[in-house]
Amino acid sequence: MSTFEVTINIGSPDRETFIQVEALVDTGSTFAWVPRSLLESLGHRPTGSARFETATGVVIERDVASVPIRINDEEVASRCVFGDEGSQPLLGAVALEEFLLAPDPVNKRLVKVTGLAMMAQRGKKYEEAVKEVDKEKAYLPQEAVETAKKAAYAKFDETLELHLRTGLDARHADQQLRGTVVLPHGLGRTVRVLVFAEGDGARLAQESGADYVGSDDLIARIEGGWLDFDVALAQRDLMTKVSRLGRVLGPRGLMPNPRTSTVLDPQDLPKAIQDARQGRVEFRVDRTSLVHVPVGKVSFEDEKLLDNIAAVIENIVRSRPSGAKGQYIRSATLTTTMGPGIKLDLAASLALRTS
Repeated sequence: MSTFEVTINIGSPDRETFIQVEALVDTGSTFAWVPRSLLESLGHRPTGSARFETATGVVIERDVASVPIRINDEEVASRCVFGDEGSQPLLGAVALEEFLLAPDPVNKRLVKVTGLAMMAQRGKKYEEAVKEVDKEKAYLPQEAVETAKKAAYAKFDETLELHLRTGLDARHADQQLRGTVVLPHGLGRTVRVLVFAEGDGARLAQESGADYVGSDDLIARIEGGWLDFDVALAQRDLMTKVSRLGRVLGPRGLMPNPRTSTVLDPQDLPKAIQDARQGRVEFRVDRTSLVHVPVGKVSFEDEKLLDNIAAVIENIVRSRPSGAKGQYIRSATLTTTMGPGIKLDLAASLALRTS
């Protein structure tokens, strides 16, 4: 078959961080294949190894691990090979089957294959969680939060996620959607903040509690493979230096960008650091017209989660691109890291306001 690329998201072991990549659909491969440096930057470590035979008959042994992969609205923990540096991510036959997808090489896309449904295996805990959700019902936001908590079954504190389907076409410049929002009650985790700054900017950043502050030293450290931070801010006049990190930080969603208020003048750094620590999240439309945003932890009080959801929706509505046509937001779904999707009543969700 002819190969083609699709957009997928590779997740960290706790599923709190996802990085968007272009993967090659290759049914000649068995498992998914992702460059080792990308997997390690997300916190993955090998959990075993597997032997493979190449097209030339050579048998090789590779490290493997179970890695969260998200395609459109669906997420699966799939066996993944630690690939060579510089190689392109691949989606193999097993990974595609786990998503019940098949390649359509003519139209260069993936399509659902309902005939494989009987082969799909779900865990008992997931099957029990699904029983908590009425798939035909559009839930009011309060009901959806309560249901999501009942359906959460993981041993860790799952993240609650909001997924919006928009009417945007991200191929057009005037239909791009990208921005940030500070969640009123944060994300429930410690955020490590790095700031590229010199002079007064460096002093202000240090006084404001940034975890890492520097310029050439930090750039060299990152070029050497260090990525132990969650948010990167940059003093505006240092972007000529920082820009050379684009190929490293860009795919990981860490590159400072004026559109996400992460490129700033020195006097604006303290507030940006405070916002990042409080729980500033980025939203952007992907190539499938979807927006995915974390809105807190399952352990949060219901009202705090509703406030966070309202803040995200308010900011996305306010950020409607000039080229948007027809219905801007078409559907909304709430889900936990491991749980089933819960359809939201769209009118009630758009009417939410922060308290």
